[in-house]
Amino acid sequence: MQVMDQIPSGRLSPVPAERPHILTLRVPELQRIPQIDGLRAIAILMVFAAHAFAIPLSWMGVDLFFVLSGYLITGILLRLKENRTSGGSYWRSFYFRRIRRILPPYIGFLVVLSFVFRVPWARIWYWYIFFAPNIPLALGKVVVAGMGPLWSLGVEEQFYFVWPWLVLACSREALRRVVLAIIVISPLLRAISTPLFSTHFPIYSLTIFRADTLAIGAFIAVATTGDPQWIGRHWRAALSSSALALALLMGFSFLPSFRAGSNSIFFNSAAYSFSAIFFGSILICALGARPRFLHTFLTTRLLRYLGLISYTFYLYHEAVLLKVGQYVHSSPILIALVAFVVTFLISLLSWHLIEAPILGRSARKLAVALRSKPGATGVILCPVESGKA
Repeated sequence: MQVMDQIPSGRLSPVPAERPHILTLRVPELQRIPQIDGLRAIAILMVFAAHAFAIPLSWMGVDLFFVLSGYLITGILLRLKENRTSGGSYWRSFYFRRIRRILPPYIGFLVVLSFVFRVPWARIWYWYIFFAPNIPLALGKVVVAGMGPLWSLGVEEQFYFVWPWLVLACSREALRRVVLAIIVISPLLRAISTPLFSTHFPIYSLTIFRADTLAIGAFIAVATTGDPQWIGRHWRAALSSSALALALLMGFSFLPSFRAGSNSIFFNSAAYSFSAIFFGSILICALGARPRFLHTFLTTRLLRYLGLISYTFYLYHEAVLLKVGQYVHSSPILIALVAFVVTFLISLLSWHLIEAPILGRSARKLAVALRSKPGATGVILCPVESGKA
């Protein structure tokens, strides 16, 4: 999704990152956590598989984007809040960077989509201008299928509007209690609300029902910001939790009622919570670089590069799948292969020709600002880099 900022594990380097060449698939190193790029790639591959092949449990890919967003955005906000005491900007820094990261690819996608599909903007424009594209999905009013993935951007954008206020208003301990309350209350709210809806889409797409995935990531950010050794003490428990959550998801998936489309109280209350716990636990393991094979896998060059361009890939992938399907009729595998290549090329060009040039200057300004503060560590805003998301 669209969260591209990263939290460094060490001291800021005084040397700005080199912009990656369009043909090298190199990933810029400025203040990036390489494992998170790898996790983004896993998320976008799962989302693509869900839409191309309807692979069981691949619907969870978007939840991984949410967990990453909760972690990164909360960490960024905590650092901005800390810097306010020394005259740093909180609101301007956060929203200016969000606008620069999110809007150029988003606007570009809507323009391209208008040329490729017949989009009745006169009837739907307000959902997409006022950051509420998840509401049409909840109401069953998505009139252009290629716009379906935008629902998760609505969830994240609404999160951006609400969460900075809570982070600013709460102490770290109070914020920890808030995120724990959200994690506990969300499945109860989904269970209570399920009978109110005839389809699963409101529970699936409305922010109030998906808040626990964001809160899991936020909890990890709060815990690690206050205690640098927290990851090291908890990665083994996280590994066990991820295995248990995945086992429960796979075991229950054989039940007809354990499907998103079933709109059952059981699925709505439990499945999304299991998914959030699974990916939150995987994030803890990835941040701790344990087990070693996971770290090695997540930091491979191609996987990291796919994670780098995952936001634009997410925007275009379903529209490209639909368009390719109109011309390629031989097999779903061929359709998916062609669509993947086309979407990858679109995302590559968007990153190098539009996104990186816009974001590069901010990266240099950030390096200068933080270099002037001795020992600056912790949450770093790195514009040259989502969740998607």
